Order: sequence, then structure tokens, then C-alpha cells
Amino acid sequence: MSEAILRDMDHSDGPAASLVLGVADSADTRLFIELSSYGSDLKEASHALDLAMQGLQGGSPLADASVYLIGFAVIAYCRTFLHSNVRRPLTEHVRVPPELEQVHEQVRTFRNATIAHSQSELSVTYPLGFLDPATLELAHLSGVTISSTLPEHVMDRFRRLVDVMTEQLDVVIEPVRARLEYRLRKTDPHLLLAGPRPELPAKFAEDFNPRSKRAPYPTGQTLYWNHPR
Repeated sequence: MSEAILRDMDHSDGPAASLVLGVADSADTRLFIELSSYGSDLKEASHALDLAMQGLQGGSPLADASVYLIGFAVIAYCRTFLHSNVRRPLTEHVRVPPELEQVHEQVRTFRNATIAHSQSELSVTYPLGFLDPATLELAHLSGVTISSTLPEHVMDRFRRLVDVMTEQLDVVIEPVRARLEYRLRKTDPHLLLAGPRPELPAKFAEDFNPRSKRAPYPTGQTLYWNHPR
């Protein structure tokens, strides 16, 4: 399974596919992995925000999903700098620009008090009784939740924050990439092709196990598949 997936990784613009190779473990390799993982989270945040903004346009098929996409974007962005057992915060590599510190803090607080935990006044549940308009007898009692999400102007600044953090991350990652590429180009290509490659064993969905912990230098991961219908 892992060989088939790796064969499908075509990074060429021409008719011939690139040959995919792993990169040996080193301090720079681990740093490149860490920095690249932040980039993946920021890309998720930016994509979710773009879709959420599309949903705010009149008649958009994403209208009902916008509020959930905003929550996903908040989670993805905050994942880059909140505590992790496997990587440092993004803010140890790049800093939040002073002019965007306010929206950074707003997003962090929104995540902590509303998205990840239910404790803010942005989502409040009220016990409300409903009376029959003719008899004024109680028809039923219901719990009604009124929720608010990020206003559009905050979303715009949040999108700008994600872009700026991504731009700064790109600046930090480039010299690390250059050092690794220099080392790879100085190595016999046959040795590179014989080097380590990720192992991607497959299991069916009933064996799904979310409790795992990735290594600073990953050698593989389990992929889960549904049974064909």
C-alpha cells in the first residue's frame, strides 16, 4: 500500500513523474518537518476562511456551513501556537506583528471560550416556554441556543493574520530547505533512492485508533479505509 501511494506522488510538470525519496534524519530535517507542519495548519485555516467567506455571499450553497468553517479555521490556526507534546509553538519561530496582536488574541480567546469549550456569552442557551396563542396554555418547553461567531471585519483581519504568519514562516523555512537540498544534491542519487521512505500500512475503519503520537522524525503512519460497498 505505501509503495502504491508513493508512486502516485507526481511532482513533475512534464510527462515523466518525479522519483520520490525520503530524507534522512538530522536536526535540519526535524526542523523542516516542524516548520512544514505549521504551514499545513495555516493552509487549512486559510482555506476554511475562504470557504466561510464564500458562504456569506447571498445564495451561496455554503451558507449553512460558514459558521462551522469559521470554527475549523480557528482550531487550525490556534493549533500552530497552543501547547503540543510533539512540537514547539509557531511563535517561537515567528512573531505576531503588533498591528495584528489584537485579532490574534481575539481568535485565541474565541477558540478557548467558545469553540473548544462552552463558557462564553457568544453561545447561550435559554429555557423558553411556548404558549398556545388561543388558550394561553403551555404547548411545550424548549432549550433555545443563540450563538454568534466572528463578525466579518474580524474575519477579514483574521485572514490577513493567517497570510502574514504564512509569509513569515516561508522566510524562516527557506534557509532550512536550502541546506537540506544542498546536502541531497551532494549525495549519490542511488544512495538517496535506497534511503528511508515512509511506511504507510492500511487498516479497515473498524480498527480506527485516534490515540497515537507522532515522532519528531516520522517513519510512517497507519491509513484507514472503509470497506468497499
